[in-house]
Amino acid sequence: MMFPAISRNALLLATFAIICTGVVTSVNVMTKPVIAEQQQLALQNNINEIIDPSHYDNPIINSCFTVTDEKLLGDNLPKQVFIATKGHLPVAALIQSSTFKGYSGEIKLLIGIYSNGEIAGVRINSHTETPGLGDKIQTNKSDWILSFNAQNYEDTDKERWNVKKDGGQFDAFTGATITPRAVVHAVRDTLIYFEKHQQELFNTPPNCGEQ
Repeated sequence: MMFPAISRNALLLATFAIICTGVVTSVNVMTKPVIAEQQQLALQNNINEIIDPSHYDNPIINSCFTVTDEKLLGDNLPKQVFIATKGHLPVAALIQSSTFKGYSGEIKLLIGIYSNGEIAGVRINSHTETPGLGDKIQTNKSDWILSFNAQNYEDTDKERWNVKKDGGQFDAFTGATITPRAVVHAVRDTLIYFEKHQQELFNTPPNCGEQ
């Protein structure tokens, strides 16, 4: 009869699906700590590229807390902030930010700002911009991102926080203006956020582990 054969096939398929689910779950469980470790290492490397380790003496990864500002930090999701101190005095805040105004999806940034409001450095955490054009925001593709070093924001001179095509001071890429424009504005907005919340940032206790 046909029905027992169908039942056997269904049972085999169900068993196979259960085994596959178990394998996938096991692989995820085993690789999750490795992925987390790699992410922490990449984050620490980015931090050390922005602020020389000799400039701070606290365990900066453990200084993390989260903030939210949809207007200035890109969306309404919590963004991590890391505080660098030396001798218990504030040195810099490293603030995650993002923008969806690039050419292709979200661009995630880490922006280091010294306590005097000057940019320590900017790095791109992730993006999906066009290879050969928009990906020049990465340090391994060009040194464009270094143009933010030592910059600050003054409301009286805010027009310079644009690409040159829009009357500002920052270069665009040949054949690609949308990506650098988005990054420039994201960095500018993060500086404005820092200016508004500086005292709060340097006095917030770590809480990322509580998330």
